Amino acid sequence: MLQSFECPNCQARLDYNAQAQALTVRCDFCGSTVIVPDSLRSQPSPGQRSPERLAEVVNLVQNGRKIEAIKLFRETFNVGLKEAKDVVDAIERHEDIHLGGTNFHTESVMVTYTSTPAVQTSSGRGGCIGLVAILILILAGAGAFFFISSSATSDLVEDISSITQTQLETSNPEDEIAVIISTVEAAIPGAVGVTPEPGFAEVVLRIGGEEGTGPGFFNDTRRLAIDGQGNIYTGDYSGGRIQVFSETGEFLATWNAGQDLYMVGMTADRQGTVYVIKNSGIEKFNGLTGEFLGTVDIPNSQFVNFRTAATAPDGSVYFFAENRLVRLDNQGNITLDVSDPFANISNFATTQEDAAIDGEGNIYLLGSETIYKLNAEGQFVDQIGSKGEAEDQFYTSPRAIAVDGKGRIFVDDFWGIKVFEGNGRYLATLESAGVSFDMVITDENDLLVMDRNSNEVRKYQLNQ
Repeated sequence: MLQSFECPNCQARLDYNAQAQALTVRCDFCGSTVIVPDSLRSQPSPGQRSPERLAEVVNLVQNGRKIEAIKLFRETFNVGLKEAKDVVDAIERHEDIHLGGTNFHTESVMVTYTSTPAVQTSSGRGGCIGLVAILILILAGAGAFFFISSSATSDLVEDISSITQTQLETSNPEDEIAVIISTVEAAIPGAVGVTPEPGFAEVVLRIGGEEGTGPGFFNDTRRLAIDGQGNIYTGDYSGGRIQVFSETGEFLATWNAGQDLYMVGMTADRQGTVYVIKNSGIEKFNGLTGEFLGTVDIPNSQFVNFRTAATAPDGSVYFFAENRLVRLDNQGNITLDVSDPFANISNFATTQEDAAIDGEGNIYLLGSETIYKLNAEGQFVDQIGSKGEAEDQFYTSPRAIAVDGKGRIFVDDFWGIKVFEGNGRYLATLESAGVSFDMVITDENDLLVMDRNSNEVRKYQLNQ
């Protein structure tokens, strides 16, 4: 049965299906994620929610133990996996929160209690440690709820709150208030780490983490490449800036591939030559110095709009367009040139944003909500995934793909980085804080990710 209530942010009417037992609904008008009042939920909330458990959830997030935090929140509040994950993400992201009209920033929050709950805030930068306390709303009845506004810097990840209504059943409320104040304060570092699914992979290197134009800072950086020496190249979407880092994350150099450039594609071969796709064609640069090395001469390509570049484990370089597939060997010679390689694929649809090559030369190209697999001759052989919310489906259009030495496929999706076997069987999902716009596999079989929204490069060590 549908029930309605007002969005606290824009006062729009929100419809809620009580049988769904969801913790949140999304406002189509302002984009906010709103926690449903307990009075409307068919599943009654606990009579008294322990502040000690809430503080424990915060501390688990602080220590990078997100999976455990999600599990604890689910057990405490009897909610689904998605709702618990959204709550834990909200604690981690330090976004502005709105509690019944009171604003605070989670980077440093001190909670006090008078006759009316009050919040005082402060903020810090860099390595400073901010205090986060969870405000428990003490109410004698139902009808209170709060929401978190959507982040302006992310178009895929929603920000939601971690507490709803609380009721006290005690003979001495003042003692309970003192317990709440003393137990819900917790510390969260200025930058909380992201921990992938336990056992499958772990983050072993981070580069950057802040937005900017200086060395080691990223500014709408979407492209990622690696050469045979392990040097890492990152490319800003606009402005043409390319930064170079060593395999250990040390900043080495920066250079410009063209200030009027919108970088839709970039890759590097094993010799350290960086290939940048432009509207005027494909240009080559010395990766360490930025020296211009000329253009890639592809016959009859003046009307071909290349969108994606990828490098295979053997060093060959691939360029993709909707009506063309070209492969170069280590000497720059064309060894494969296929016109209309996707013409025979039923309902073919792709934004041509990323591709990957496995050790046998099989080609994996991202579709709108699927993966197209071609053999080494550019012939279509398989299709993996579809649009949906199941583990082996894609909730939104994937943006980045990589294939490791074991033939496993890594694809960015709304919920994180999904991992498949070569035959399409789902294996796992790696936690990802932001949006992965590019991914590559190193010679050591580690996964490198360019996270545009978190402004950082992450290296995942694959443990399985």
